[in-house]
Amino acid sequence: MNTKSPWGLIFILFGAGILSAFQVGKVPPVLSDMRADLGISLFDAGWLLSVFTFTGLLMGTFTGAVADAVGHRRLMLAGLVLQAAGSLLGSFSLSYPGLLATRILEGTGFLAVIISTPTLIFQVVKPRDLKLALSIWTCYVPLGVSLMMVLLPVILMGTDWRGAWQINAVVLSAYTLLLSKKTAPIRFMNPSRGIRFKKILEDMVTTLKSPGPLVLSLIFVTYALQWLTVMGFLPTLINEKYGFSKAESSFLTAGMVFVNIFGNLAAGKLLEIGLARFKLIALAGVVMGTSAMVIYLDTPHFIINYSGCLIFSIFGGLIPACVLGAVPAYAPSENRVATTNGLVVQFGQLGQVIGPPVLAFLVSQTGSWTAGSWFLGCVAGLGVILSFFLSRIHPRQRGGDRIRD
Repeated sequence: MNTKSPWGLIFILFGAGILSAFQVGKVPPVLSDMRADLGISLFDAGWLLSVFTFTGLLMGTFTGAVADAVGHRRLMLAGLVLQAAGSLLGSFSLSYPGLLATRILEGTGFLAVIISTPTLIFQVVKPRDLKLALSIWTCYVPLGVSLMMVLLPVILMGTDWRGAWQINAVVLSAYTLLLSKKTAPIRFMNPSRGIRFKKILEDMVTTLKSPGPLVLSLIFVTYALQWLTVMGFLPTLINEKYGFSKAESSFLTAGMVFVNIFGNLAAGKLLEIGLARFKLIALAGVVMGTSAMVIYLDTPHFIINYSGCLIFSIFGGLIPACVLGAVPAYAPSENRVATTNGLVVQFGQLGQVIGPPVLAFLVSQTGSWTAGSWFLGCVAGLGVILSFFLSRIHPRQRGGDRIRD
């Protein structure tokens, strides 16, 4: 009997997340080019960025329940195909409505991949490596987004944004074929029952009523709200306050996104040696709240504000690894893991929808970025409180043994 985890397969599954995150990171660097090409207003351009968020907000738990019903591998592969189709069709769009429709198609595929793939990792990894494997998985967003932001300027030296979309479509299609072959031996762990909406609704309600998934989802709201709010407005902040160019601001933001990976990986190692999950979440909340004070501190020294961003991002990376890594342990049952993951993702998207508009409102009303300090500090404090609620909830049994948390 093989006692080693199939790390080659796990990293191939991880690649599906990275390529999906490419579809998020490919838009910001070429947004001005797309606006000029199609005559898109700034407001409309914002929807090209946020449509992925609204897709997750509306369909997260439902998509997870569908994955648990029809098969996680099947939905993951379908998600990659949808993203490839959306990217290819988007490259030929001649109007804003057409382009937005293709982004919705991409967003649906993105959601299918990020909800179904962690369950596949859970199925193939050995129990002793589960926390490390899932912490690696949580790196897919910072790694994929930052890598695309670095690669895209090189790609644009030989083509335009439409060509970049077509390249993404080709890469996604090729990777789908590879993944289909490599994941063929993975058996669907749930009884095959097809799509029965009554059963899907039952899975969604059961998951939502379970204290573990609910508290994990609320913690993820606090993280996602803080993360997107800081990251989304960082280019504007440093451009307006310190006069950096757009290219410099984008590079510095990519740096902040990238260092989030170190927190993701550190969480996996710390959980593996036995540090309590709720303690890591509480630590991250305290540091993120404190760092927010530094990020929006009224100082003429850029390095102080930016150092706050890096610390915020590194310690913030502890939370997705802790939360998403806990999904298999706190799901109501093994056949509702993807449903639980969908609920967590859906709540995360809710935080991303709420955070930026609230900060923008506070800054516009006060005339100062320092309003972000107490706003994000309060949200971080809520996350700390929720971490202690999590400590009172016991993870479920697996194979007769309690899952260590």
